[in-house]
Amino acid sequence: MESPTRARLSGTIAAAVAALIAVGGASFARASVGPAEQIGTFALLGGSPKIVSKFWAVMGGGLASTLKVRQFPIGSTTAILNYDVEMQRTIHMVVIRDDFATFAHLHPDFNTTTGTFSQSFTKQANHRYYVYADTTPHGIGQQVFRFTMESDGPVSAMKPSLVPSAPSATAGPYTVALEKTTLAANTPQSLDLTVDENGQPAHDLGSYLGAPAHFVFINTSSLAYVHIHPMVRNGNTNAKGPMKMNMTGVGPLMELHVPALPAGTYKLWIQFRGGSYKLYTAPFTIAAQ
Repeated sequence: MESPTRARLSGTIAAAVAALIAVGGASFARASVGPAEQIGTFALLGGSPKIVSKFWAVMGGGLASTLKVRQFPIGSTTAILNYDVEMQRTIHMVVIRDDFATFAHLHPDFNTTTGTFSQSFTKQANHRYYVYADTTPHGIGQQVFRFTMESDGPVSAMKPSLVPSAPSATAGPYTVALEKTTLAANTPQSLDLTVDENGQPAHDLGSYLGAPAHFVFINTSSLAYVHIHPMVRNGNTNAKGPMKMNMTGVGPLMELHVPALPAGTYKLWIQFRGGSYKLYTAPFTIAAQ
């Protein structure tokens, strides 16, 4: 029979082990979104950092969390409260899985008292995620910072394809066709885009956040970020005309002015509005060489 002293000792050890397990579990939950607070890495291609951007996440149930971003002038502890509205939003948050297989373009809520952006997000296990905060602090210009949410459990061995994709992709009832998916590196250029439905130019497109479409490029190596918008081409043929419609116009024939992309592979997501104001996303892989 176990002595009372030994029983108390065994109980103490068991309680300590249980506490360690509980602490370890809590640490693992926090590790699933990375450090308690991260300082962002500047990610805007061709830009330069003029502020400090901080990120953290508040864990919810399972793999759900609330993503938080707060930004500061360099050398200040007072949060930025004044942002310009760009494309109808004060922030564009882009969240991409580490194999570039998923893409989310989000618009977090903004607390005008604390200067904090908040966005709910649920990720998938065994993948890390890259979070981009794209904002325009008043008087400073566009700033984009990248953060990392770490994986829950071992990171999946899935690797993204780095081969240029076919120049067309299906998005719902639409076929989205690019002029080409191999571009000249380090050279600004224009790129034609058409959106067809049932073999004919689509006639039920709508603007999305003040633009005919949104193009987000991510360099698969450097993780550099580009977010640009096309113009609707004037006319009903594929021939480029000297006149362009306003960027808020809509239509199936578009032209995108692409900045000089360093050599590398880029994942590209094109988002546009279709019938019934539904949002569609067409993914591509672009080679700049």
